[in-house]
Amino acid sequence: MIDTDLLFILFIPWLLYRIIVWIIKKQISIKTEVIKALFYFSITFIYCLTLFPFPFYVYPHLETNGFLGINLIPFKSIYGSLTHFYYMVPLRNIAGNILLFMPLGFSIPFRFQVKNMWKVILIGFSASLLVETTQLFSGTRSFDVDDLILNTLGTALGFFSYRLVVRLTNILSHKNNKQST
Repeated sequence: MIDTDLLFILFIPWLLYRIIVWIIKKQISIKTEVIKALFYFSITFIYCLTLFPFPFYVYPHLETNGFLGINLIPFKSIYGSLTHFYYMVPLRNIAGNILLFMPLGFSIPFRFQVKNMWKVILIGFSASLLVETTQLFSGTRSFDVDDLILNTLGTALGFFSYRLVVRLTNILSHKNNKQST
């Protein structure tokens, strides 16, 4: 399970920072705070789960140089996960990598007003590449091109979810405007 102490430690500076901003500005926007928190905690969650992951399949005898476990063949580990006998392997590897980056793809357009799909996907890809490269030096983690693919797909799905929410919000507000006139 994710280290809740680590999340708590990362939450305290965020909370203190936002309280200081509120004291200085003397006003607060719930919408802005939610958008900023969504982005911050999506990054924090990615960091916690990729560098301090769930303790599945981590055995002391497998602790080694991260360079030995590199996978540069696209779809190799995805195929391995899909053909694994235990149903949790594809769920954890495929769905987990996609779901991990969806909040990032959803929050980037809100937080930074980046509406271009390719820019958001490039940011998600870059974040995933940074994570995968960092894992090379962890001792129990390694670089996997399939994680890049799945994380980037998650970012794209998060962006499409953002577009869907914006579209539905516009439809509902347009509908409410028609009813009030």
